[in-house]
Amino acid sequence: MSARGKMKKRMTLADKHVLCKERALRPTAKYNDLAAWTVQTFDLACTPTKATIGTILKRHGSEPTRADSNARSMDRPLSLPLVELKLVEWVYRCEELGVCITGELIRKQAQAYCRELDIPSAQTITFSKGWLYKFQQRHGLSCKTQHGEAGSVKPETVRHGRKAMLNVTGAYNEKNVYNMDESAYFYYMSPHRSITRSRVPGSKKSKKRITVVLTTNSDGSDHIDPLFIGTAARPHCFRGRSAEDLGCNYHASKKGWMTGTIFNTYLTSLNKRMVEEDRKIFLLVDNVPSDSLDEDVLLDNVKIQMLPKNTTSHLQPQDAGIIAAFKAKVKQRQLQNALDQIELVMRGRLERLYEVLLDKPMTWVKEAWRSVTQLTVANCRVRTGIIDGELSTFGEQVAELPLA
Repeated sequence: MSARGKMKKRMTLADKHVLCKERALRPTAKYNDLAAWTVQTFDLACTPTKATIGTILKRHGSEPTRADSNARSMDRPLSLPLVELKLVEWVYRCEELGVCITGELIRKQAQAYCRELDIPSAQTITFSKGWLYKFQQRHGLSCKTQHGEAGSVKPETVRHGRKAMLNVTGAYNEKNVYNMDESAYFYYMSPHRSITRSRVPGSKKSKKRITVVLTTNSDGSDHIDPLFIGTAARPHCFRGRSAEDLGCNYHASKKGWMTGTIFNTYLTSLNKRMVEEDRKIFLLVDNVPSDSLDEDVLLDNVKIQMLPKNTTSHLQPQDAGIIAAFKAKVKQRQLQNALDQIELVMRGRLERLYEVLLDKPMTWVKEAWRSVTQLTVANCRVRTGIIDGELSTFGEQVAELPLA
């Protein structure tokens, strides 16, 4: 038997199929005998319990057709067996540490192992979603989801609101119709789903967040720099520097939400820019108390229009997919950072994988916002229907195109 330090902690999928075949050869063997046999055969560090043996036989030996199919699939040689082996060990290690991992993270780690092993590009594979699905099947992995939510609005309310918006937006060129919305970004929060073999106990989710305010025009040609709203007047990660020094538009409020003061300051700055560019714009904002203009604030070049009440989910272009596309791009950067840091977690040098200082997520936000394409913005704008007839022709051309 192997030395104690080299013993396996668990049975592989192939080992489990061998156990099922042994059971078929010895149908009267007791579970205790089979458990002892697995320790000797597979050099296991611990003897499996009777319940474990029973579960393995039930899952892998009770369906002959499926077992035969799996066996045939196993007989097929893996394209990159060493990468597969290292990747499975990595997934198991993440599971032991309670680290949430997504399919995208697994694919990125597979690519990283290819580079680490100096595998020629001609011999690598694409690690597609199809590959991920089969990888999960081979190793008994699945994606666990926690929860979800949804809402609805009366259709007649949406129709009336859309008609009202069409009446006012039609007088402006598309590049001068702007839309502003805000979204909470929980930059400490780990994914809600993790690819694993069994359900993993959840952990308390971090509530650390920052509000991100995004503004763009209807044709997507002008992405105004994001406005960040936090709770600290000068976050520790700024290291004594101002937001301007870091190239960020940052404000603070008691709860980290938009306030009337911040809203008016933001619009005053936007109006100043439009005066310099000699442009008059139309700005759509949500119908919320914080998005209201003070009487003493004069905006000569920015006309404010609130969306009709209870129509935001249908008439707000940002909610039609712009923010979703933006957050997907932010998530890509967060996952890449997690991939870069995961070895530190495994070595015990970093306690939590997704914890970062605020300045890094702010950089991700700026990069992600700049990468949202004009086509994405135009597509989402058309979906809301708050454009005039002339722009509808262009919308029909892009309506079938996917979001960026």
